[in-house]
Amino acid sequence: MYTSDRSVLHHKDQIALNAPPQKVWDTIKGFDSIHTWHPAAESTELLVGENGKPLAVREFQTVDGGFVISELLEYDETAMWFKYRIIKSSIPIRGYVGEMQVVPADGGGSVVLWSAQFQRPDEVPKPGEDDQAMQNMVQEVFKAGLGNLPAVTSER
Repeated sequence: MYTSDRSVLHHKDQIALNAPPQKVWDTIKGFDSIHTWHPAAESTELLVGENGKPLAVREFQTVDGGFVISELLEYDETAMWFKYRIIKSSIPIRGYVGEMQVVPADGGGSVVLWSAQFQRPDEVPKPGEDDQAMQNMVQEVFKAGLGNLPAVTSER
């Protein structure tokens, strides 16, 4: 999956929420519902399989006219965790594999953990597609999605 002549990049982020873990999990667990919580996603369609079942494939359209097709690799309802990979995308990225999990927060509420590993798309990067640009892009995607969770989990 990864090309050895490019660095495998990593990014992880998290957000603490006052909402209970089950409510937050119910918000993000639907593989065909990323558009309900991530502001960059406009609509989502399940192309193959079922929510919560590995090998499900979704396509979501982005608000800027792009698309992302991804596959659910692993899913654990009890652990409130899933792992997925991007198969094809208008976003210039290669080998993206991400994980999301909701865990109880100390003292109540919950924490959403989101991590990914990925590579720049080309061995010789085009302008704006070097390792730092890829890191920045993924960081912004995570920040936008996690930052919107307080509003969609009714936390004020």
